[in-house]
Amino acid sequence: MKSYKILGFIVGAHSCGACYVVDGKIIANIEEERLTRIKGYVDFENDFERYPVKSIEHLITRFGLNLSEVDYFTSFLPKQTGVEVFKAMYNFQIPDDKYIHIDHHEAHSILSYYMSGFQDDTLVFCADASGGVNFHSSKTYLGSNGKLKYIDGLNLNHRSLGHYYSCLTEFVGFKRLKDEGKIVGLSGHGKFWPELYKAWGDVLKIEGTRTNLDNHSVESGEIYLDMYKKYFEFVGSKYWKNKGAIEDIAHTGQVLFENRVVELVRNLHQKAPHTKKLALSGGIFANVKLNKRLNELELFDEIFVLPPMGDEGLALGCVVGVMSQIEPDFKPIKFNDVFLGTEYSRDEIFNCSDNFKKDPFYLNVVVNLLLDKKIVGLYQGRSESGPRALGNRSIICDCTYQDTYEKLNNKLQRNDYMPFAPAVLDEDADRIFHVDKSRYACEFMTILVDTRDEWKDKIPTVVHPIDKTARIQIVTESSNPLFHAILKKYKEITGFGILVNTSFNVHNEPIVEKPQEAFNHLKNGVIDFLVTPYAMFY
Repeated sequence: MKSYKILGFIVGAHSCGACYVVDGKIIANIEEERLTRIKGYVDFENDFERYPVKSIEHLITRFGLNLSEVDYFTSFLPKQTGVEVFKAMYNFQIPDDKYIHIDHHEAHSILSYYMSGFQDDTLVFCADASGGVNFHSSKTYLGSNGKLKYIDGLNLNHRSLGHYYSCLTEFVGFKRLKDEGKIVGLSGHGKFWPELYKAWGDVLKIEGTRTNLDNHSVESGEIYLDMYKKYFEFVGSKYWKNKGAIEDIAHTGQVLFENRVVELVRNLHQKAPHTKKLALSGGIFANVKLNKRLNELELFDEIFVLPPMGDEGLALGCVVGVMSQIEPDFKPIKFNDVFLGTEYSRDEIFNCSDNFKKDPFYLNVVVNLLLDKKIVGLYQGRSESGPRALGNRSIICDCTYQDTYEKLNNKLQRNDYMPFAPAVLDEDADRIFHVDKSRYACEFMTILVDTRDEWKDKIPTVVHPIDKTARIQIVTESSNPLFHAILKKYKEITGFGILVNTSFNVHNEPIVEKPQEAFNHLKNGVIDFLVTPYAMFY
């Protein structure tokens, strides 16, 4: 294998970061918000881009990155822009022959295809609001024998699936590009509104492999103009004020969204009808209800949803794109985990612990804390890439008590209208949930599944109160030995290996990165105990 060093970087209004790879090994993938502690969303009124200044500094100081030794720099930015941005950040001139441009949606798609592990021909579908400078909102590829072939795409002359959902989010009263997940949860509490569905039918339509033509624009500080106007014209103030109207609007808007995406995917599949695998990426696939619908399609025997599905995955996607160019035999592989961030040492953790009591780590003690309804922060290893905490920067607790949902919501200052997610032992996943296919994707908490009847009322904190679905994380011993051991010991006492797993942060704050942030949560009473592999703090 050729020896090389690759640095990927991205800028953006709501996501930015950097990724460093040496000889095919991912040294680190860093998202800027974890270091700045400023959540990625910004109001469009501010009209500024985010730059990965701290991410690259972190790679230099923590991981030995030497810019002069990098063989390839890559981004979705065009070469001239990318070179200029990098020089402005670091006063470093990237040589022209060392910069490789990877298209925005291609970077998403490359990462979902190569991380899927699919060896068979694969339909690779990417969709979001829009793709930076490429004037598209969606692209579709055929993945075959380690290569991607472009099939189709949606340019911005056509309605954007992502803009539709962001407009729905804003219309209901939340922040676009930030609160879409709340609409997903809220939709489960509403009823179908036939008149609204019919009225909105013209807002987003599928015509073959295209959405309907669009003439709206997104301006700084403005709404999504004509789409938003069509919503409001039908609903009107008197409907808006009706009790339950927000839930019904969210539900109906979600159903329309799901139906349109399913219709589009069905039509795209006709261009590669032999494919039985589907790889998904782009911001709209943070929508786990949509992913459930796609997973249930008879067209595919397995789907894969990229864990860093949004723009937070682009730096890694660009790097993998370069790797696929310089390694002729590059093929999809299954990732054992997405712990691609920074690991902090025992000394770094203990240096933050002076004001706290501590005991040695004992598995039995941790499990007894959970049985005693304690809220536990689990802090270990490298931080996760993507929006989901998967056991290294997680808050965990028992899921069988009805009052745990409200207790956690209060501690985390949140109300996302969603249950918390369950982490479940791989050996118990089929016993508790209907995991009929796409088991690998379920390791990354990206798909909703149905709960088996006999379990629906036993685990109320992690099951949606209306539709009884759950956004599960299947935990294997190889992917997370410590978290797996906790679940295993918990099962020895209770008979089942399932716990709440939610991200280690309070509302509107990025997931904790450094040890000090975890201890701040302990100090502020967000968690009752902080558990690390080295000691337990309280």
